Parts: sequence; structure tokens; C-alpha cells
Amino acid sequence: MNRLNLKRAAGMLLAGLMLFMGAVLGSSSADSAMFEGNTASAGQQGQVIQVQNVDELLAAIGPNVTVELAAGEYDLAGAASYGKDTGNRFCRWEATLEQGYELHISGVDGLTIKGAGVDGTVLLAEDRYASVLCFINCRQLTVEAITAGHNPAPGYCSGGVLHLTGCNDVTVKDCGLFGCGTEGVWAVNCSNILVKDSRIYECSDSAVLTSNCHNVQVLESEIDHNGWRSEYVANCLFMTNGGTGFTVSGCRIHDNVTDMLMQCSNTGNASFISNRVMYNVIRNTFSFYGKSVVVDNCNFHRNDIDSWYAEGYGESTLPAVNSNGMPLAAEDFSALAVPAQMSGSEEIVWQEPTEVPPGGEIVVTNIDDFLAAIGPDRTIILNEENFSLADAVTYGTDLTQYYRWVTCYDGPQLVITGVSNLTIRSAGSDPAATAFTAAPRYADVICFQDCSNIRIDGLTMGHTEGAGDCSGAVLDFENCNGITVNRCCLYGCGTLGVNAYTCSDLRLTDCEIYDCSIGGVVLYAVYGASFQNCRIHDVPSPMLVIYDSTAFWNGSVLYDNHYDITPSGEVIPVSIG
Repeated sequence: MNRLNLKRAAGMLLAGLMLFMGAVLGSSSADSAMFEGNTASAGQQGQVIQVQNVDELLAAIGPNVTVELAAGEYDLAGAASYGKDTGNRFCRWEATLEQGYELHISGVDGLTIKGAGVDGTVLLAEDRYASVLCFINCRQLTVEAITAGHNPAPGYCSGGVLHLTGCNDVTVKDCGLFGCGTEGVWAVNCSNILVKDSRIYECSDSAVLTSNCHNVQVLESEIDHNGWRSEYVANCLFMTNGGTGFTVSGCRIHDNVTDMLMQCSNTGNASFISNRVMYNVIRNTFSFYGKSVVVDNCNFHRNDIDSWYAEGYGESTLPAVNSNGMPLAAEDFSALAVPAQMSGSEEIVWQEPTEVPPGGEIVVTNIDDFLAAIGPDRTIILNEENFSLADAVTYGTDLTQYYRWVTCYDGPQLVITGVSNLTIRSAGSDPAATAFTAAPRYADVICFQDCSNIRIDGLTMGHTEGAGDCSGAVLDFENCNGITVNRCCLYGCGTLGVNAYTCSDLRLTDCEIYDCSIGGVVLYAVYGASFQNCRIHDVPSPMLVIYDSTAFWNGSVLYDNHYDITPSGEVIPVSIG
């Protein structure tokens, strides 16, 4: 019924352990000792210091200093002092469980770290057990116009992105905080935290997690793709324990997979107001204990929600209340789960697809006509050599009932959603004659969500040629049924040719998958997949991964395992680890 791989107990245990560790870090004698010794090389009060590398960044950290990071990538593990004495009493390296190091910035007042914009300055941590930036006992702290996260690579992590302990008056604005960090912002014993005009995405556990904090505001920010395609879904997007004043307002919350949307325990004056919540997979929407929470003026649209209130975990949750203090029942939220009122006075106005008689055909010769034609009960025929999504006039901006764009690390991704009986095929018989491409290397070429009876025929699909890492597949199917991919060539730098999640009746015939960076096909909770006369080559082992699924390769049944495909088409199980 719901697509979650439920690991709630493990997630809560991990969150509890991390909160305990944060409290210990906040009171450690090692951090107290940081206030003694050499002064920071930053020196003068009110000074603006421009830096171009990690070593200059570490040297510049000090009180009443604005550190301006030039555009570029800053890998903390590349510091000359990594794991050693930094020579600056305001920052040091702390060992982690991965035998790496986490940067601790302690006892600094009036520090601003400012980048050249989310697309210009990227701050990275290599150790997945380390928070990217860890601030302890700091005041009047600003982090602005940077993107921060762990090195973009597959894998599990237990370190967050921005970790605050015992900090006051903190502003995070115009930032991108991304996973695989467990949390975007994790705060313990802090006050006056503002997160504004920022994006928190692809974290594995939470967007914002606080314990015993006061006056935390998450405003006008984008929260997306947290817990997405992870073995463990996100535990809770917004979680607060104790304290007073926790507000989430004016945010766009979409494409997350989470056990819970918001959980508040004994937190006074908490609110969830004027948020747009769309395209999420949520087991329990709200869980409030000790004190209730104001929920008002929100739009819930096209979410997969099991229940509006958490049940079965000890005492019953308190109901939310509206701005007038009236309790809200589950049916009150259900009435909001329609494409009507947005935050404020904004309304959804769907752009209708190009008119096609039911079951009819439409020929398109450019990417804009293709996008306009997306809809149910039709065949779209591509009659041109190249269709690049990046060439669309409305690239990454428009929204219709049947497709939308989601923001990935390096650009927009096309998502076709809620469509039935759609065929996309080339006009000719040679797949090499029609190329369908995406430019962002962290985006799937096309992602299909909640679709049925989809056929893709006679196309060559992949990312535009160029060097670089990627994390997007070529074709991604999520909660779809009745999928046929016929006579297609699916190539990298996509991580996979096909990624399917909670689908049924998936068929690939006469297809070629090659030059992908992780493998050929991954099936997760797919019932009834078949491959006939397909070739997978020039991809890493394992080429085919089957998890909690059933599949057939040229008629031979395949069970949950990892497989390689020989040039002759033979399937060979392989061991991992």
C-alpha cells in the first residue's frame, strides 16, 4: 500500500544516539580547552577576509570576521592540517568512527562564512561520519550563499551537514545543504536559529532536527528528496524535542520519502504554516506529544500518506490546531489534499496538454512540442534527430498536471506523473536515429511516478556527452505498473540504465544498456519484471541487482541477488563484499 521500507525503530535509535553524542560534544573538556592558546590568524575585529582554498578558510576563522569564499570546490579533507593541529585556537579536527576527522569551530562570536552562491561555492566533507560544519558555543553566526554536503558518491553516512551545539543567533540563508548527510541542520541547546531561502535535500534522516532549542525558524525554503532511494527512509523531516518556538513556514516540501513529516515532543509555540507539501511518501504526517502544534493554510497535493496522525507508538498523539485554536481531525487535512489553495493566495492553474483524441497520435519535432504533448491515452511520435531537455523554453520552470521539474544537484529533472496509456516512440526503425538527452548528471533523464501502461520504443537515451560524475539514472520508474521499454539504447553517464522502485509488470525487450557508472538495472520491490533479448555491457559489476522482486531473463527465473551478464547473454550470480 505504502512504498516505505519501514525502518522506523532503527531510525529513532540512531537519532537518539546522535542527540546523545551531540550533548556530549557540547560539554566536552576538549572543546572548552579551545578557548585557550594561540589566537586565530584572522586577527582584526570586523575584518573581511577573502579566501580561495581550505587552508586559507581555516586560518581566517575568528571572532567578528567575514570570511568570503571564492567560487570553487572546498574539500575539507584536502586541508594541509587535516587531522592535525590547525594552528588556530578557534577550529580543530575531531576524530570520527571512520578514522577520519570532523571540523569543530568553537567559541567564535560574530563569524560570517559567505560563499559565491549555491552554484558557485561548494564545501565538502569526505568522511561520512563527520558533520560538514560543526559549530560549538558560537554566537552571531551566519552561513550564507554556499552549498555544503558530503562528497557526492553513493554510500551510507551518519554525519549531518550543519551541526550546532550551544550556539545563539544563527542565520543560514541562501544555502544548499545536501546528503548523504543524515540531517541538513542538527541543533542541540541553541537559540534564535533562522534557516531562510535555502534548500535541504537528499539527506537520509531529517531536514531539521533540534533538541532543547528556542526560537527555531525554517522559512521559505525547499525541502526535497530526503530519504529518497535509500535503504532506510527518512525518520522525520522536522523533529524537535523540548524547547520553545519551532516554526516551519512558506516552504516547498516535495519528493521526500519519510516515516513522518513533523514530530514535536514537549515543544511550546510550534507551528507548520503556509507550506506546500507535494509528491511525498509519508507514513505518518504528524506526531505531537506534550503540547500541540498550529497547522494552518497549507496545501497537501498528490502525496502518498498512510495516516495523518501517528498511532501505535505509546501514548496517542495530540491533534494539531488551526490558528484559532480549533483541533484538526484527519478529515480536515484530507480536505486540503487537493490542488486548490497554495500558500498565501497562490493557486495551481494546470496547463492542459496538446489536444489529442483518446488513443490518437501526435508527431513532435522539438522538445517543447514533446513536453506540451505529455498526457494520457496517446502516442507521442518523435520525428527529429535530437531532443534535449535543456533546450526547452520552459526548462525547469513550468508545471502541468502530467509533468513537472524537480531540482537536482546540478539542474532540473523531468518527472512525468499520473499518466496512463502513454507511448513515446521514434518515427523510424533505428534507435540511433533519435536521441533523447538530459544535461544534469545528477538527474534521471526521465522519471515516471504513479504511471500505468507506459511504453517507450525505439529511442537512444542518456546524458549529454561529457566528463564527470553522476547520480541520475536514464529511466526511473516509481510506483508504476505496465511498463514496456522496447528497442531502446540506454547509456551513461547515468548511474543505471533502469531504476525501478515499487513497480509491477516491467518489460524490457531488445534493449541495450551500456556505459553506466554503477550498473545496468536495479529492481527494488518490483513484481513481475522480464528481460528478453537484452544486452548489458561496459558497466561495473553487478550489472543487474534484484531486491525483494521477481524477474525473468530470457525466460529463466531470477531471485533476489546480484548478477552479471556475459556477452552471450548468460546470467551469472556474483557476490558482493
